[in-house]
Amino acid sequence: MEAAALQFLAANLDLGYYPKGTVILDPTQVEPQTFYIIQRGTVEVVPFNRAQSGDAHAHSLGAGECFSVSALLEKRPVVAPYTAATDTFCYELPADKFPELLNRSPVFREFATRYLASMLRESRRLIKMNFTSATGEQQAMSRTLDSLVSRPAITCTPQTPVGEVLRTMQSRKIGSMLVVDEAGRPVGIFTRHDVLDRVALAQGDLSQPISTVMTPDPQTLPADASAYEATLLIAHRGIRHIPVCDGNRLIGVVTERDLFALQRVSVRAINRTIADADSVEELQHVAADIRRLAHNMLGQGVAAEQLTLIISTLNDALVSRILDIEQTRFEIDDIEWCWLAFGSEGRFEQTVSSDQDNGLLFNAGSAAPDALRARLLPFAQAVNRDLDACGFPLCKGNIMAGNPAWCLSLEEWRTQFDRWIANTDPRALLNAVIFFDFRPLHGATALANNLRDHLLGLAQGNSRFQRQLAQYALETRPPLGRISDFVTDDDGEFRDTIDLKKAGARLFTDAARVLALAAGVAHTNTAQRLRQAGPILNLPAEEVASITEGFFFLQALRLHGQMAAGATPQSANRINPAQLNEVDRRILKESFLQARKLQSRLALDYQL
Repeated sequence: MEAAALQFLAANLDLGYYPKGTVILDPTQVEPQTFYIIQRGTVEVVPFNRAQSGDAHAHSLGAGECFSVSALLEKRPVVAPYTAATDTFCYELPADKFPELLNRSPVFREFATRYLASMLRESRRLIKMNFTSATGEQQAMSRTLDSLVSRPAITCTPQTPVGEVLRTMQSRKIGSMLVVDEAGRPVGIFTRHDVLDRVALAQGDLSQPISTVMTPDPQTLPADASAYEATLLIAHRGIRHIPVCDGNRLIGVVTERDLFALQRVSVRAINRTIADADSVEELQHVAADIRRLAHNMLGQGVAAEQLTLIISTLNDALVSRILDIEQTRFEIDDIEWCWLAFGSEGRFEQTVSSDQDNGLLFNAGSAAPDALRARLLPFAQAVNRDLDACGFPLCKGNIMAGNPAWCLSLEEWRTQFDRWIANTDPRALLNAVIFFDFRPLHGATALANNLRDHLLGLAQGNSRFQRQLAQYALETRPPLGRISDFVTDDDGEFRDTIDLKKAGARLFTDAARVLALAAGVAHTNTAQRLRQAGPILNLPAEEVASITEGFFFLQALRLHGQMAAGATPQSANRINPAQLNEVDRRILKESFLQARKLQSRLALDYQL
């Protein structure tokens, strides 16, 4: 801390003594009247919901540590008793001097903000672990998988006869049998759904070993993985049973029913409905289910990173099904093509209020690109209309596969990226950045991978282009004020608000794009770009974690705003900081400070 701040403390601190067993602070009291710094001794903090949280021990604070920070910041009682575990001495600062300490010391103010953020994360973790919706239909998704395993896994060896396995499954009333080797490691899985295809219809010999009909090398998850991860795995792989392992040791199986028994709409059910849909009309209902599921999960406290991944994954499945349905109506089977996602969809960061940003990439081979394009455009335009009908509005900038400008052969796309990167006009770059986040969504992904390799080859060694891209990323600055905490819009319908998309999330996505292209990182997701580029560009892991956390806090606020009653497309990304509680307002400021830190890195790297 600064010397002046330390002098202020020295002039205002008292020394208090608390014999062993003394309750220093208690949740039943009013907000604390004192800020405490432990001089010597130990203070024990017993979680208010210790039994539910699963904490085996109380948390202890020792010499040099402080407490009552978050309670003083939020002007509320503490949420857990603070008890002297030994004879303890504490330096004590009166509560009315605490704001002055914050103002005098930027170092302490940053510490307090970070402390508050960590307490907020812990609070939300506990809330998520114990959350049930008002109707009892939503299950806590932040729990670890070992807490969902209700009984030991029933297993067999690869040599066990199929008939014996079937009898065991029938008698034990289980939907799957895990096949393990001599060390107890899962080497296969056989489910009730395999019986029809692999045994009954195939008229299989019941005396044959289960290894002949099992699914080998089943996808597993570790015991400390969260239900979020299992949810994503179900969405990606379309499986119903997930073996859970502690190291190499199998401890049980988590099923779709375990994860979603209390939900009205599950990821697996939505995936199944998408796969079975034969018309766009059916998929319109599914799109509504995706938004309802997102609303439920957000209300439950699912983190923004996982939620946007789940939304994007389900939307991918819906788009793929529309493409399959429309492909049967057009004679394009002889053309190799790939549907590209741009923007937030390309970054796996879709929220519930996203329009279309897509394109089409095809392999012209020896054919004339114009001739193939003429055949593909009616197909692409039909898909764009279908997506609009399912709640994905047509792009106002016409960045869609049905636009001839974005329905291009591989060579045409490569040439287009060549032009963008060679162009020195900043306005041209402004219109092009959305395309640098492309990813393959459906079709011949090898074409998109080829294009990605071409882009990385062009960008990684081109310092002029990187600097130009960095200049674009620095055009919008964090809305932090010098007098007030935030700079808000000062006129019009959205007076006193901040656009969390244009003046918030964009700060992170634009900077991460520069770092990823400079480091040769192929991933398009903002957080993954930062995490993968960090070690290459010597960004400390702790700094990357703080930056990504700031980004996801903004994303969470956006999601809440989009799902709020009465939200319109124009207001969905808007927030009035004055209407936030003090905790969220402080974390919002810290998030923008993280964006400023990221931009400072760009400015330093590219001398801007």
